[in-house]
Amino acid sequence: MFIYDLIVVGGGTAGSIAALAAARNGAKVLVVDSGSYVGGLAAIGMTWGGFFDNNFKQVIGGIPDEMVRKCMEYEGRGYFHYHGDGDKWITGLASVDPEVFRYIIEDELYKAGCDILLFSTLDSVTVSQGRLFEISVISKLGKQTIRGKFFIDATGEMTLADHCGVPWEHGKEGITQCTSNMFRVLGVDLGEYEKFLQQYINTDNHDAWKKETGCIRRGIEYWCPWKLDGFDDMPMSLGVYYHGKNDDVILNCTAVDINPLDIMEFSKASYLLRKQAFHVLEYMKKKVSGFQNAYISNIYSPAARESRRLIGNYVITIDDVINHVSFSDSIGMGAYPPDFHSPSGTVHIPSTREFNSESDGAYDIPFSSLTTNLENLLVIGKCISATFDAESALRGIGPCMVEGQGAGTAVAVAIKDNNSDIRKVDINQVRNVLSSQNVIL
Repeated sequence: MFIYDLIVVGGGTAGSIAALAAARNGAKVLVVDSGSYVGGLAAIGMTWGGFFDNNFKQVIGGIPDEMVRKCMEYEGRGYFHYHGDGDKWITGLASVDPEVFRYIIEDELYKAGCDILLFSTLDSVTVSQGRLFEISVISKLGKQTIRGKFFIDATGEMTLADHCGVPWEHGKEGITQCTSNMFRVLGVDLGEYEKFLQQYINTDNHDAWKKETGCIRRGIEYWCPWKLDGFDDMPMSLGVYYHGKNDDVILNCTAVDINPLDIMEFSKASYLLRKQAFHVLEYMKKKVSGFQNAYISNIYSPAARESRRLIGNYVITIDDVINHVSFSDSIGMGAYPPDFHSPSGTVHIPSTREFNSESDGAYDIPFSSLTTNLENLLVIGKCISATFDAESALRGIGPCMVEGQGAGTAVAVAIKDNNSDIRKVDINQVRNVLSSQNVIL
């Protein structure tokens, strides 16, 4: 039987950073993921948001900031987009090529001494007297049982925690955010596309659309080419993510209204979203300058914006977010804004200053929002303990990475202190370690 200090189930955006933080601080770590790579949404072309507050002050450092810079050093395609006081919905986004990040994060994990177990699905757990002792996974090798001192659920669905009977909630009054996918399109002449938008779409005299900053516009509907024909059978928004090559973009616009916890619905969503991707490109090839020679090179897996949400030892509220409430157990900050995508795909991204005119847009992430009713299990990522409204901000890539570094560091500190209950970890020591490793508190 394999025995680890920490087993991270789910090697996505939050989980990969948690594993890296724990390993760099001396823990023996295993990452388990059912997919073929680590990195999650950060590794499929989604821009990384939440690093800068409304005053353009950086609030996320540490490993997330390091990853942006390593990607930039490797290929020159990881960089921040900044936007002024125009129709922005966020102060800045990091544009990171997905294939580069997949390589960088995996390389860093192995350098740190992590073991990575891909193509492996969680099967069962052993819980006794308020503690998780071991998990069983199924892979090509059959069924394996792995024991750990501590565990982190970074599955994005609270799959591990749910197996352990940890309480959770989902949605709000029967409503949940839409499920979407991303797809990569090559062969685009972005110069012609810019001209088209300015001539036919930007009739409201907003700031000129540019490929470098198009992904951070507030009025997403202003930049939809199908605005000319109405939105009857087309998506309600369009995000065009540019990562440094003039013929290469990633589109974020598809949406389906499903229950992401129903595997039959989620499976069909994969087909429906793929169908939408081809429909969108067909429209753009016919009617939008710059897309005549475009083609889809990759359609990424569907992802739910909101799934199970932990009911943890503290539940973050939208008031905590918009008022930047200070927490003594804060493990870092984020500044990704409340970002609600309705079941139909309509996007509403209010600035925190719409709620509080003095809001800086940043917020603390308390460690107690990651802890559960089990003494050695944390939950991170979009399943963090938060209300439905607050989760729409905390699910951003920047905040999820912060949660990961905080959780992984806390486990490493607990191990060094021979503390078997992560809820009782010396949080001041955790914060000291985080601060020494360039996390902004």
